[in-house]
Amino acid sequence: MGSPRAVRLTAARMPIIPLAILPLVILLGAASPGARGQPLDAPPGLRVTPITPPGGRKADAPRREPGPQAADAPVQAEADPVVASVEGHLIHLSDLGRASQTLPENLRDLPFDTLFPVLLDRMVDHEALAMMARRKGLEDNPAVRKDIQAATDRVLEGALLAREAVPRVTDPAIQSLYDRQFGSRSATDEVRARHILVSTEEEARKAIAELRSGADFATVAKRISKDPDAQKGGELGFFRREQVWPAFADMAFTLQPGQIGQTPIRNEFGWHVIKVEERRSVAPPGISEVREALRQELLAQAVKQVVTQARSDMSIHKFNLDGSEMDALPTVGASRQ
Repeated sequence: MGSPRAVRLTAARMPIIPLAILPLVILLGAASPGARGQPLDAPPGLRVTPITPPGGRKADAPRREPGPQAADAPVQAEADPVVASVEGHLIHLSDLGRASQTLPENLRDLPFDTLFPVLLDRMVDHEALAMMARRKGLEDNPAVRKDIQAATDRVLEGALLAREAVPRVTDPAIQSLYDRQFGSRSATDEVRARHILVSTEEEARKAIAELRSGADFATVAKRISKDPDAQKGGELGFFRREQVWPAFADMAFTLQPGQIGQTPIRNEFGWHVIKVEERRSVAPPGISEVREALRQELLAQAVKQVVTQARSDMSIHKFNLDGSEMDALPTVGASRQ
């Protein structure tokens, strides 16, 4: 589509995710239905992609903390075998499954025998470093405690949204939203046009006279148009009526392919001369074409609903930079101290 200076496109008719909840939607991207085959109730950052070792067993049991009998040669559990021990802290096969999620996408499909030693070393390094940090008392560092709390809060946030928001994004819900947005929509007319933008009506009428004498529209546009589309001969591509400002639409959708508007039209950017190149009728998109956009729209709605519910159950106060409380903020449960 061409420059907004020329046609002033309206906002595209795709779902808009509010900026305030965009990070939450991104957080849920991997937790949404169909994402890597994960169950809906698996919280982001904690779910396990089962790694199937030779013999066909899958790691799907929860991780166990080391007990009194934990040792460097632990007894193997059938469902989730221990694959290493660092100072008695057991590392299970399911932990490697979690670690595999940190690998680049192109590495996750490598054979188990190839991934296993790499992931195992990564987990051993992780446990050894974490234990050394504890021994050096880093857990008591105020900045580290803040980071630990922030990481915990992120995991809890993701777990809550995965449980409360994601299950609402179902196939029937997607179908229902598709039916509301596209079910009754008929085929849409679209026009492919070129335009020339000049500063005065006189310049525009001179251009029309030159074109009427047989000059090539694209050549004239490159020479005199002050719009960035001039470099493309004024090419705007295909657009629908509602995507351009009304006067431009009225002219463009009146002309037939090959026709040039004989009257220049004006907006705040200047005077426009229009030529229509093609017209077509476009059927509404099939559900497969817009499924992901609809899913994201529903997910954004679900997240917003959960956020609204969470805020409504809390006593919330906001403060200006000078310490004064912001005005007109509704507070719920204000009696709670």
